[in-house]
Amino acid sequence: MYLDTSILAKLFVQEPDSEACAARVAGAVLVSSELSYAEFYSMLLRKERSGEISPGERSAAWLEFKRQLAAGDIRLTPLDGSIVQKAQEIIHEVHPRVPLRTLDALHLATYLDAWTSPLFTNDRRMREAATQLEIALA
Repeated sequence: MYLDTSILAKLFVQEPDSEACAARVAGAVLVSSELSYAEFYSMLLRKERSGEISPGERSAAWLEFKRQLAAGDIRLTPLDGSIVQKAQEIIHEVHPRVPLRTLDALHLATYLDAWTSPLFTNDRRMREAATQLEIALA
C-alpha cells in the first residue's frame, strides 16, 4: 500500500483519524516516496511549532519512523529523474481539472513507479488526480 506523507503522519502522531488509518494499513506492505523523509520531518516540526506536539513527542515520532524504515516496515522508493519527468506528465495530464501541486505529483509518479496498490491519501487534489488517472484508492 502506498502512503502519502499525510497518512504516514497519522501513524506516528495522534490525530482524530489515526486509529482508523492504522487499522486500514495493518498487515500491509507500506511504501512511500523518498520525498516523505523530509516531508515527514517538516510536518513534525510544524506540529511542534504550533503546539500540537511537544519536542519530546516530535523526537519520539521521528525515532520511531527511522526505526521502522531501518526494520523495513516502511519502504521509501527513491526519487530519480524519471520520476520527476513522470510527475510533470501527470501535472499536464490532469490539467485543468485538477490543480495538482508538485509534491503531490511526485507522490503519484512514485506510486506509479512502485507498482504497489492501493494509494492511501486524504489529500483532496491527489485523490481527484488519482481518480482521473484511474489509480486504485484505499
